[in-house]
Amino acid sequence: AEPLYVPAETINGATHNVLYVVTEHDSAYAFDADNGTVLWHVSALGANETPTDNRKCDQVTPEIGITNTPVIDPKAGTHGTIYFVAASKDSDGNYHQRLHALDLTTGAEQSGSPVTVQATYPSIGPQSANGQLVFDPAQYNDRAGLLLLNGVVYIAWSSHCDIQPYTGWVMGYNENTLAQTTVLDVT
Repeated sequence: AEPLYVPAETINGATHNVLYVVTEHDSAYAFDADNGTVLWHVSALGANETPTDNRKCDQVTPEIGITNTPVIDPKAGTHGTIYFVAASKDSDGNYHQRLHALDLTTGAEQSGSPVTVQATYPSIGPQSANGQLVFDPAQYNDRAGLLLLNGVVYIAWSSHCDIQPYTGWVMGYNENTLAQTTVLDVT
């Protein structure tokens, strides 16, 4: 993910030029861009979770956490919001992807955040059942940067290392409620 910059952000009562950074270890940071001081740090992992393994693909290794470049809306929420998707794996071996919305000044989850990414799409192709393809959080990696357009956060995924069934997903979420607004699966 690429870092994002916001000038003149008030954090802890002081004005900072802020660099927002996310990592493959499922961490999000706000740094003072002028002196490198950590202003806040949060983990996007749930209880008993780790970042996902590399799914036997060396494109992103050794672990996969937050690969996408986040998007920021400086007017969302009380102090502005940064949005990103974090991938994780729980102690039972289940994979998860969740959309997070964090307050720019504190790193706290906004109301309703995070939301679990889930979707189905009409399909008769590989891995479909009863005319539906189900989004599998273990199968897909969201390497593209997020897009915020007209109040919708758009996220795109492709299969790890072109592993079959190779499809791509594009989903949209309302930036204020984090309700899913659109789903498209492309093959």
